[in-house]
Amino acid sequence: MEENRKLELKKEVHQRVVRNLSRSLSEEWQVIGDIERLETITLRHSEKQGGELEIRLTPLFTKVEQHESEKEQWIEDFVAKVVVTASEAVKEHALHGNETRIYPVIRHPSFVKAEKNKEVVWREHTAETVLLYALDLETSYFLITRDMVAEAKITKDRLHELALANLARLESTPKQDRIGNNVFYFFTGEDSYSASRVLNPDLLSWMEQKVKGKMGVALPHQDVLIIADLADAKGAYILAQVAVDFSMRGDVPISPIPFMYENGELEPYMVMRHPKSRHKYPSLGGKRKRPPER
Repeated sequence: MEENRKLELKKEVHQRVVRNLSRSLSEEWQVIGDIERLETITLRHSEKQGGELEIRLTPLFTKVEQHESEKEQWIEDFVAKVVVTASEAVKEHALHGNETRIYPVIRHPSFVKAEKNKEVVWREHTAETVLLYALDLETSYFLITRDMVAEAKITKDRLHELALANLARLESTPKQDRIGNNVFYFFTGEDSYSASRVLNPDLLSWMEQKVKGKMGVALPHQDVLIIADLADAKGAYILAQVAVDFSMRGDVPISPIPFMYENGELEPYMVMRHPKSRHKYPSLGGKRKRPPER
């Protein structure tokens, strides 16, 4: 599809989504769409503190471009999911009785520095990532706040234990791709916790046993974890390319910088030179739930 046609199609879809959301959401929600920022729409709630959601349209654009004949259905389905997400975002959510629905999520450190996210519970992870916690709502999830933890009368350490235990029960079978002697494993589940699987020590141990060279890791966005068996410098360069590309296309970007995994630790690394040849790489990554970001 030519670029001008793509742009016009994006504008049309953007305007349709704004219009349909304005009709479908209650009066408390303001739908803000800027034609100069086609990739996102902001929903702002008039009464709920922190009730602002940023909705990313990139996945919808991709589907419409690939199957334009089904445009009407894609837009209808997308709007319906956003309405559910908005509804869940303003409800009061309790941890007590929902312990099996608590999961960890990964974000870039800048996320917790934003004023609107000051109340979320978090802990340090790496120089490029922090760990937060979510209460799963099936079609979405809600980031856990300090007030929710206090109301449930549990400690942050107990919250962490519950989240990791629930994470360990998720299925984790990767897709695999090989470029030269370098092997790339993509964890792309549809549960919204793919990147979080990097917190599962059993998974990392299992992968460490499979890897013959250096073990590279990338957390470009929340819906993919990439683990690479790096045989040479070109493999490390390819992983860095993939991390940047995926972080630009994910619904919830985390970090475009890849890591090396050694002695149980993740250390960020930067590629300082360009190999002579460029390689194609797979574009994998799925998603299910859109989090109502605070």
